[in-house]
Amino acid sequence: MNTYIIYNKVKALGRRTAAAGVASLLLTAGLTSCVDTIILPNDKTVEEDFWKSKSDVKMMVNGAYRSMLAEDVVARLIVWGSLRSDELVPATTLSGSLPEDLNEIFLANIQDDNVFAEWNSLYSVINNCNLVLGDAEKVITEDPSYTQGEYLADCSQMLALRSLCYFYLVRNFRDVPYITTAYKNSSQERNVAQMAPDSVLQHCIDDLVVARQNAISPLAYNNWKRVGYLTGDAIDAILADIYLWRGSVKHSVADYQMAVEYCDKVIASKQQQHALAGAAESTSAYPLAEGREAFNRLYVQGNAEESIFELQYSSGVNTNGGVGHYYCSYDGGNGRAPYLYASSIFGHKGTVYTTGTYSNDWRGVLNTYHGTQVVVGELTGYRVRKNVTGSSRVYSSIAEADGDKMGSGPTTGFAAPTYGTASLNNFIVYRLSDIMLMKAEALTAIAANSLGQRQAEAAEGETVEEDLETLQQAFELVEAVNTRSRETTVETIKFNTYNTAAKLEALILDERLRELAFEGKRWYDLLRYHYRHTDGTDYATILADQAEAGKAFTPVYQEMLSLVSRKLGSKGAAVAAKISDETKLYMPVPLSDLSICPLLKQNPGYASSVDYNKNY
Repeated sequence: MNTYIIYNKVKALGRRTAAAGVASLLLTAGLTSCVDTIILPNDKTVEEDFWKSKSDVKMMVNGAYRSMLAEDVVARLIVWGSLRSDELVPATTLSGSLPEDLNEIFLANIQDDNVFAEWNSLYSVINNCNLVLGDAEKVITEDPSYTQGEYLADCSQMLALRSLCYFYLVRNFRDVPYITTAYKNSSQERNVAQMAPDSVLQHCIDDLVVARQNAISPLAYNNWKRVGYLTGDAIDAILADIYLWRGSVKHSVADYQMAVEYCDKVIASKQQQHALAGAAESTSAYPLAEGREAFNRLYVQGNAEESIFELQYSSGVNTNGGVGHYYCSYDGGNGRAPYLYASSIFGHKGTVYTTGTYSNDWRGVLNTYHGTQVVVGELTGYRVRKNVTGSSRVYSSIAEADGDKMGSGPTTGFAAPTYGTASLNNFIVYRLSDIMLMKAEALTAIAANSLGQRQAEAAEGETVEEDLETLQQAFELVEAVNTRSRETTVETIKFNTYNTAAKLEALILDERLRELAFEGKRWYDLLRYHYRHTDGTDYATILADQAEAGKAFTPVYQEMLSLVSRKLGSKGAAVAAKISDETKLYMPVPLSDLSICPLLKQNPGYASSVDYNKNY
């Protein structure tokens, strides 16, 4: 059987030891020379004997997807995307290095030996993609059953998965090594310098455009593969996300317009799929499940009609340890404490749900467990229910669900989470409402930039009107997402309340928090918010080179700091001060790689952990 096996000899670095993962083909994608890695088929002695059949390629493609399912990956998507924002707080009753690292992030005391300041799990996925992209083509001449079309479809998926990983890395480390060659043994050169984010993202865009040309149609499957594989819809979603991000950083109307274009492609595709399926349950022009059904379909059953790409877990095959440990139970015990809790802003009738009426919003009662707060140090929090519960109960009314939540109703819906069930929940990367809100954000930014340009060109004393037509388009997308989550269709938000770019931008930020809470999105939403309101970002030069040139770093937008710090209570002001310039919005370069790769340069916002003691 031609199965790749990994032989790792790992040396300890600092206070932590790198973990060798059986499911990974390369622990650190070759960036860390302290790992001696040899990849061989288990019944062969040379690598050339492996790439001989279609099944070899399919196994490697599936292996790349499986490496994305690893707990190390999903845990980082949660910590990077949600803990760093105002969504989550860490448990304070747990001991050990991992809870300590979570607390470092929570209090903005991140050091370069923090386990979540490691990028190896994402580079492992990237290396798996590079293996397929580098070697799959030779199988066409070896196995006639492996066609050119199948090869191009496999490459499309690997280019998309690699680009998605680089997009995560850029949003969390900013300046990262960009590698397109597979590492297969310990003799290969691993010393790779960082590339500026503007260049990395352009490479991703270029790859995704190629991938889209040969993408799997979203109509190709009617099972889990429809959203478990990176289809054309998923590739369009990634492109929309990258363009929205880059547009925010560079204040680029052209990028925002491209984001709208790709969002439109996804929306049109979803509408077509809905029509072909003969379904009639949509609450609007968009194929979104009705509010009382949406939670169950999205987070319990999984692979919902409105989903685009989600990481797949199933009984007897794999379990979602990232969600299981961080949202459900740190040790796998039924009802035990998780590593992370929803912050107090998700409380009963709390801050998150103040737009409209709380009692009319399904998300307000279904996103978290229990009405009773848990004590998290000097703070309070709630158990996360989204992505955790295995209960498929659909409530007849919000009042019934709310009574259950508060302990005065039935007990079957909000019982304590069971790890064995919760660990099978998929992790959603993209879904339709996310895309709709991306488009709304891009349209609002276009309107804001248009207003600013016209104001600059206006004669003294001339009144410049808002672009109401564009803002109306954006508002209607937000309204559709908001309305589907209401028990009744009574209008709770009105355009005449949000008829300026500034007001609508704030509404979209709030709606994305309500809709996408705990899905690893919020920190990136806040970063885009920051960039849209600041000038002077040099995205074509790595931070270390900017520091060496004596350039001052852009201060962080105060309103973003206020949102991040609102979950922190009395520590809020101190934490906001620690992340007051761009360097601290990103993770440090991992100490393990920095120590042995001379070309890597540390983010200038961080000193080495060997130079100072922890202080918090």
